[in-house]
Amino acid sequence: DGGEGGAKAEAKRRDKKGYSEAEKADKKAVRKGAEKPGAADDDEDDEDDDEEGDEQGDDEGDNVSDIVEGHAVEGDDDMLPDMQEKVDTPDGKPNAEWLLLRAHPLYDCPLERSTVKEYGKKGAWEPRFEDAFDELVLYRGPIHNFKQIQHESVGILKCKVKLFRKEDEAVAESRGDDPRFLDMAELKAGKEVPYEVPDVNENFQSRDIEIRIYLLKAFQMTPSQVVDGLAKSDNFIKISLGSEEWDWRTYYDPIVALNPHFYRCAKISAKLPGPSQLHIALMDDQVNVVTEALKTVGVNDVVKDYDEIGETIVDLEDRWFCEEWSVKTVNKPRETRDLFNSGNPGISVGKMMVIVDAVLRVDADDKPEKDVNIAGRQMPLEMRLIIWNLRNCAPKDGYTSDVKVFAELLGWGRMKETDCDMGVKVSRYAMFNYRIKFKGLKFPSPDPTIPAKDYILNLQVWGARLLGNDTLIAEGLLPLQPIFQDCMQRNLGKPSPDDMEIVSLEPAKPADVQADEEGTKYPFRWYSLCHPGGPGCKTNKDFKQPGYDFVKNRQAEIQITVQVMPRAKARAMPASLGFKPGPAKLFDPNRPPQPKNPIFDPEGCKAYIVYVCKEAINRKKPCCCCLSCCIILIVLLVVYVYLLQAGIAPKIPIIPGA
Repeated sequence: DGGEGGAKAEAKRRDKKGYSEAEKADKKAVRKGAEKPGAADDDEDDEDDDEEGDEQGDDEGDNVSDIVEGHAVEGDDDMLPDMQEKVDTPDGKPNAEWLLLRAHPLYDCPLERSTVKEYGKKGAWEPRFEDAFDELVLYRGPIHNFKQIQHESVGILKCKVKLFRKEDEAVAESRGDDPRFLDMAELKAGKEVPYEVPDVNENFQSRDIEIRIYLLKAFQMTPSQVVDGLAKSDNFIKISLGSEEWDWRTYYDPIVALNPHFYRCAKISAKLPGPSQLHIALMDDQVNVVTEALKTVGVNDVVKDYDEIGETIVDLEDRWFCEEWSVKTVNKPRETRDLFNSGNPGISVGKMMVIVDAVLRVDADDKPEKDVNIAGRQMPLEMRLIIWNLRNCAPKDGYTSDVKVFAELLGWGRMKETDCDMGVKVSRYAMFNYRIKFKGLKFPSPDPTIPAKDYILNLQVWGARLLGNDTLIAEGLLPLQPIFQDCMQRNLGKPSPDDMEIVSLEPAKPADVQADEEGTKYPFRWYSLCHPGGPGCKTNKDFKQPGYDFVKNRQAEIQITVQVMPRAKARAMPASLGFKPGPAKLFDPNRPPQPKNPIFDPEGCKAYIVYVCKEAINRKKPCCCCLSCCIILIVLLVVYVYLLQAGIAPKIPIIPGA
């Protein structure tokens, strides 16, 4: 392998600057200040981005870091969108929109205006769209305002202009042929391409296309009307392409908001080449007394029940005949387009974020549109509740209580319970280590009109009785909607359970964790529970009628772990219920022994007697110490008397007169 073939292979492995992969890794490690070899190999994707930035640094200026955000996604790169996109939200935190559309690069301008200076060579679309056609803007008469020249145009002439140079006659005679006309653009590349009569139908084939416009949101809008001092707008969208039209009101109701969120896909048919100016207009559905009165008398043709807020125009031919956009780019970019009103040309009245896509009509069924409806999207979830311990549990049967815990996610099925810890005292923990699962959950709630389905966890501590009804010791409500929403936002758009995340309640301290038998750690929190009948139910001597003191009047404190995860993640990570044997088994609770029959279970009876003795000693330690000292003195005195009678021990001398 050390011959010519090995040298060629090594040359291929080197980049334009002559660095091999190992040399580039070492170079990057030095640049990052790595202290150990191989530190630069941790993230190959970041390394590739840095190499592209080094190669393009001379041409692109200081904005090379933006290339990752704006480049076209090609081929297999779409398989791992999380590794190539930055969080481009205003606060830098993932939200539902970013999680769903993060594979679509975000542009702060229309694609046709994305320049090399701002987005780099790989991210700029302006030069790529310009290669499709040569465009000449047409005007009628003199231009009145050069600052608004683009709004005075009356049309665009699209053509393809090529320059040919006549070949030298001497060269043609040496070849024995007539002089040819050679393409000047190809001559610059060192090729001789003679002129041929072009076949327009071959270069620009007419195709039936389905245009998909993903309407995301409008923002920074100028109010179209003010009612009672408040800005109001009933927004809907009209899309037109030649004779084809699409109206939002045909499918949905107008959205009443100053900055509306749409998140829907509009589809319209096109034939390219052909009418290519796609008009996307944001309208205000104005219904007032005058229009209603005119409609009642049958005057409908001259009455408009809507007003145009602003419009943006997208040229489809520039995109469709750009192979980079139509074929190679799998996920079309998100672009922010300015809206203009014909009454005030050149002045932006707001912005709209859209995604424009196009597929052949014959391939439309095989390539369905993407569902971008964030508001109505639901995710199947599972919640796992682990009840570890109870402390400071108020006794209900004198000295001790037989305690069990009930848990219910309000509106999502029946109440679930733990096993019973017998003989719980105020001085010791009630130990459970019990896992409860809540399945069949969805976020957001399928029926948001039901207040019960607000993801509120109800925890109740009961004292069990052998005879009579159980007694409620304490209860509490824990709202969990924030972690359900966080779980959905983190996992939206992730198809693999390996990439999904588990969201838990944040612990009060980082060290507040418990572990199962497999070593998996679970963060926990302590919560105070009070009696539902009132603060302490007047069982505390310091009870005061006004106010609610959770410290003085609490009846118990519960230690719990709450985990929320997608259902697919839960199936990939099974866990046993309670503390039964199985995956992710929790440790058996270290409960004290209970009274046993000495005939049928002598070992259990022995353990219980030892435990009772230890408890008695612990509770009466000073008295036990005094009693032990007395017994020791009595024993020593008896032994001394016995040894004295045997003549072994010396007599204690008695001093006269003492």
